[in-house]
Amino acid sequence: MSAMSPDRNQSAEGFPPLPPNFHEMAKTLMIKCSKQGPVLRTNHNPNDTTGPPVDEADWNVMENMWNCSSLPQLIELMKNTTNSPRCFMRAFAAPLAWLVVSQKGANVDAEVLGKLLWAAKPLLETMPPAQIDLPPNLDNPRLDEMMKLFREVFSSFSEEQKSRIRDWVKERVAENEFRCTLKPQRLIIVPLPSDPKPSGLKPTDTRPPQLANMKPMAGDSDLKACSPRMPWLKAKVLRMMGRFVSQLPPQDIKTIPQKELCEFYEAPEFPTSFQAVGEVQPSLGRTLLTRLRRECSPDHQNFLQNMDRLGSLACFYDDDTSSLDVSQSKKFLSQLKECHTSATDKIKKQLVKKLLATGENSPTPELLQSLGPGVSVLPPSTLSKFSPEALKNTLSSLSQTTWNPAQAKTLAKALLNDSESITGVKLLSLGSVVRGVGSAILKKVKAEGLLGSEGLQSVSEKMSSLQKKALLKGLSDGVSVPELVKKAPDSLLSTLSLSTLDKADLSTVDEVGGRSWTRAQSAFLVKKILGEKVKPGQIRKLGKAVQGLTCAMIDSVSQNETMETAQALSESSDCLSKTQVRCAAKKLFASLERQRASYFANVTDSELQAIPVFLLIHLPVGQIARLPDAVCPRFLEMMSQANLSSLPYNAPQRPALTAKALTCLGKNMSNLSSVEVSFLGSLVCEMNASQVSSLSPDVLNMTLLTLASCPRIPPQHRPQLYTLVVDTFGDPSNWSEDDMTSLGPLLLLNGTTVKSLPYKPWLKSALSYLLDSMPEEPNLSILRWKMFTLTTGGAGEQPPAQRRRRREVNSLLEPTVSLIEELGEGNMYWSPAQLADMSVQTFTDTVPTLGAIHNYTAEQLSVLREKAIEAWGPVASLNESKIVELGCVSQGFTPEELQNLSISSVDTLEILSACRWNQTQREAMWRGFMKRTGMNVSKLGSPEIVGLGQFICGIRPNETEQLQTDAFRESVEVVGFVHCPLNMMEKLKDRAVAVFGDPSTWSEAQVSAMGNLIAGLNASELQRLNASVLPFISQSAIPLILPGRLAALSVSQLRAMGPDNAAMVTEAQRAGFTETQRSALAEAEGTSYSRNEEPTQSPQNALPQQGGAPRMSTLGIVVLLQPLLLMLLGFVG
Repeated sequence: MSAMSPDRNQSAEGFPPLPPNFHEMAKTLMIKCSKQGPVLRTNHNPNDTTGPPVDEADWNVMENMWNCSSLPQLIELMKNTTNSPRCFMRAFAAPLAWLVVSQKGANVDAEVLGKLLWAAKPLLETMPPAQIDLPPNLDNPRLDEMMKLFREVFSSFSEEQKSRIRDWVKERVAENEFRCTLKPQRLIIVPLPSDPKPSGLKPTDTRPPQLANMKPMAGDSDLKACSPRMPWLKAKVLRMMGRFVSQLPPQDIKTIPQKELCEFYEAPEFPTSFQAVGEVQPSLGRTLLTRLRRECSPDHQNFLQNMDRLGSLACFYDDDTSSLDVSQSKKFLSQLKECHTSATDKIKKQLVKKLLATGENSPTPELLQSLGPGVSVLPPSTLSKFSPEALKNTLSSLSQTTWNPAQAKTLAKALLNDSESITGVKLLSLGSVVRGVGSAILKKVKAEGLLGSEGLQSVSEKMSSLQKKALLKGLSDGVSVPELVKKAPDSLLSTLSLSTLDKADLSTVDEVGGRSWTRAQSAFLVKKILGEKVKPGQIRKLGKAVQGLTCAMIDSVSQNETMETAQALSESSDCLSKTQVRCAAKKLFASLERQRASYFANVTDSELQAIPVFLLIHLPVGQIARLPDAVCPRFLEMMSQANLSSLPYNAPQRPALTAKALTCLGKNMSNLSSVEVSFLGSLVCEMNASQVSSLSPDVLNMTLLTLASCPRIPPQHRPQLYTLVVDTFGDPSNWSEDDMTSLGPLLLLNGTTVKSLPYKPWLKSALSYLLDSMPEEPNLSILRWKMFTLTTGGAGEQPPAQRRRRREVNSLLEPTVSLIEELGEGNMYWSPAQLADMSVQTFTDTVPTLGAIHNYTAEQLSVLREKAIEAWGPVASLNESKIVELGCVSQGFTPEELQNLSISSVDTLEILSACRWNQTQREAMWRGFMKRTGMNVSKLGSPEIVGLGQFICGIRPNETEQLQTDAFRESVEVVGFVHCPLNMMEKLKDRAVAVFGDPSTWSEAQVSAMGNLIAGLNASELQRLNASVLPFISQSAIPLILPGRLAALSVSQLRAMGPDNAAMVTEAQRAGFTETQRSALAEAEGTSYSRNEEPTQSPQNALPQQGGAPRMSTLGIVVLLQPLLLMLLGFVG
C-alpha cells in the first residue's frame, strides 16, 4: 500500500485528522498564492500526453509528496522546493501544522516544532483562528520558539488574540519558573460523604454546592496558587514577548523589578517592542514611560538622546519640548507616527515649529524630509509652498501620513500638476494623499493595471464615499460586472449597489466567503444563493455574509443539524445581530428540549460544554435557575469567557446569569477569593453595590478595579456603586495620580464629580488620557468641559499663585494658537465673548482645528463668521480651498452668503456635509451649487447624489421625481443615511417606491439599504411591510417614524423587530401603543420568551456533537493538490 493511501493510520507521527474548515482555510491561502505568481501544473500522470507537458522537477515534487509518511517529512520537502510550488503546498500544510502545534506542541521534538511553525506561518499571517488554541505545559525553549513566530505575525492578530497570547505566556512562565498557576482552576464537584450519588447533589437537594467540595482537576494539583505580585516579568521574558509587551496590564508593569526593567530597556530588542503595535493603552504607556525615565534614565538629556528607541511610548511624553535641540526634535518626531492623542498633536506642532524656525521658514526638500510624521500638522498654506519636486521626493513618507481633506487637496493638486487624469500606477503611489484627488479625475481612471492589484485595497481605504463611487464608475468602463465584483478590494465592496451585485453572477457560497459585505449586501447574496434554507457547512463558508441570515433560514435547519448550525454560527458570532443570536438560541434550546424533556434541568457537563457560550447566555431565566448543581464548574468556566454584548442591556438573563454564578460559587459573599470572583468574567459588571460591598476588603478592591474597565454598568447600579467607590477609596478630590489612572472611569458614575475635582499638577494629564481611552458611548461632555477649564486655567483650575495673577490679568482666557490646538473638540466651550477677543492671526492659524468642530452654538458661529470675513474678506470672494479649510465654521454664514459661496465641486459639498446644517442652509447650498455649475436634479448621476450627502435635502420636494432611476438605485444606501424634514423624506420615499416597487414587495436587503427613508413610509405602507424585514430596518430610522405611524404596526410585526430595533423605540412612540403592542415590543426587546416554535421533525436520538461527511485522509487531500488548485483557482483567475 502506498504511503499516502487514505487507509493509512494517521498517528501523531504521521498526519493529523483534518481540522474544521480545512477546505476554507486552504482555499484562502491558495488564493493568496495565486496572486504571487504561476501555479503548479495540474497534470500528475507522467504517461498522459494530453495537455501541457509536465516539468520533470514538478513531477519529482509530486512523486516525493506521494511517498511522504509524516507531516514533518512533507514540510521538509516543501522547504526544499522553489517558491511557486512551495506556497501552494504550504496552503494545505499550514492548517495541519497549526493543529499539531496547538494540540501537541509540548510533546514534539524541538526540531520538528520549528518545521511545524514554519509551515503554519501563512495561516497566522492571513487568517488566524478566531478562537486561537495554544498548547499547555510548554517548556521555555519551545515557548521561545513559538513566540518568535508570534512576534513576526503580531499585526495579524486581533486584540482579543493578542491578549490571549499575553495571558498564555504568563501562565507558562508561572508554571515553568515559579511552579504555580494563575488561571482559574477548573473545578469538579466531589460528592458529599452523605450523598452516595456520583453526580453530586440529589435532584431534590436545593443546597448550593460548596467550594469546599470542589477540587482542582487532575494535572493541576501539583501547582500552588501564584502570588498576585509574582515578579514574572524578567528581562528575558520581556525580550521574548517583544511587541506583546504593549498588551500588558499596567498592574503587571508596576511589578517588574527595576533591574529587570532597565536591562530590557538597554537590550537591542527594546525598540522593536514598541514599533507598529497600534494604539497603546494610555495607562500602560504612561506607567512604563514614567518608570523608564525615573529608574533607568534619570539623566534627562540622556533620555532625550535615546528618544528614537521609544516607538509608541513616545506618545506619552508630555514634558516641555523647548529644551530639545534640532537633532532631538527630529528623533522625537520620527517616533510620533502612530500617536493620535490631543497631547501628542500639541507636541508635534511644537516640534515642527522649532524645525521650521531653524530652517528660516524656507520650504526646502531637506526641511520636508526632516519633519517626518510631523508634516501632518502643517496647514495647507505652508504645504503649498513646497515644490512639486520636493513633494515627489518625499512621497513615500507623505503617502503614509494622515491628512485632513484640505491638506490632501493641496498636496494632490501639486503632485498631479493640475492634470485632469491619473494613471493607476500614479494613483497607487499617492497613498493617503489620494483623499485630495477630485472625483471628476477618479471617474476617468481605467481598470487596466489597477483592478485586482494589492495596492488598491490600502489606497481605497483612504477614500471618501464619493471618491469610491467615482472610482468604481471609472473601473467599470470596459470591465464586466462579474470581473469588477470579483476583483474589487474589500474597501470598495460596500460601495457596490444591490443591482450591481445582481449582475455579478455570484452563485455559490465559496464566492461570497472571506469578503467584507454590508448587511444589505449580505442579505441579498444569502437569499439569492441559498434561498430560504441553509446548511451548517454553508454557514461556515459565508464569513461576514452571515449577517444576511434571516430567522426563517435559521428556523429551517433540521433537528439533527441544529447543534452543528449553532457551532457554525459561533465561528462568526461577532458578525451576528442580537436578533440573529436570539433566533439561533431559541432554535437550539427548542431542539434540545425536543430531544429530551427538561433537558436543561438535568443537562450533563459535556452537553453544557457543547453549547456555544454566546448562545448559552440567552437561555430563558427559568432554565438558568434550574441548571443542575453538578454542572456549576462548567457553567462558571463558560461564564468566565462570556461576552454579553449580544444580550440587550435590559435582558433578564443578565441578572439571572449573575445570580446563578454566585449561587454556584456557593459561599457567603464575604468568603469569596479573587480567583473565585474571576469566574464571573463579564458578569462582574452586572453586580450591584449590595453584592460588591459584601466582599472582603481585598477582594472588594480588586472587584472595583475590574468594574473600572467594564464597557457598561447598568444605570440602576451606578449611584450606589459610586457611593461604594467613595467609601472604599475616599473622596476623589483626594485621590492620588495612581488612583485616578486606575479608577478614573468610575468617576463618570456621578455626573458632578469630575466637574468639582480640584487642581493638581497631574490632573490634566490623567484626565486627558482618560478622555482618549474612553469609548464614545457614555456622555463625555463633562469630562471635555473639565479638560477645557484645566487647559485654559479657568477659576479654580490653577495653582493659587496663578489664580491671584489671573485676577489681575484677564487675558489668560483669550484663545491662543497653543490653546486652540491643544483643546481640539474642547474649543466648543469658549464663550462668544472669548472668541471675539481672538486675534485675526490666531483665527487664520487655527482654522483647520476650529473648522472640524460640528456643534457650535448659533452665537459662537456668528462670532466666527465675523472673524472669517475680517481675515479673508467678503464671503463671495472665498475660493474653494478656503471654504474647505473653514469647514463647519461655514455654518455661521447667512443663507444668502451660502448661496454665493464659490463651490463648483461636489467633493467640497461632501466634505461640508459632515457639519450640522439646518434645512434653510441646505436649500441655499444646493441652489448656489446648481447656479454655478449648471447642474440640475435630472443631471445628477450616482456619484453626484452620493457627494451631495445631506444637501440632497435641499432639492425642492417636487423635483425628487426627476432623479434618474438608475442613479437613485445605485446610490440609495447613501441617501438612506441622511435625515431630511418629513415632507422631503416622504418624497424621497415616493421615489424609492417608484424605483423598487410597493413596500409590500421589499426584501430584507432593500429595506436595509433604504436606511432612514423607511421613516417616510405612511401608516398603510408600514403595515404592508413583511414582518421578516422588520429586523433589517436601520436602527437610526426607528425614532424618526412618527408615533402615529409606528402604532400602525401589527403585533406580529412588532414581535419581529428584534432587540436592536425595539430598543430604539422612543417613549413618545411607546405612548401610542396598545397594551398588546407594548407586550409584543417587550418580547422583541428580549424581556419575554413566548414565541412558539414548531418542530421540524419528530424527536430522534441524541444530537451528535459533530456532523458532516466522513473525513478524507490528510494525505489524500494533499494528493489532490493539483486538480483542486485548478478547480478553486477557476474562481480566482
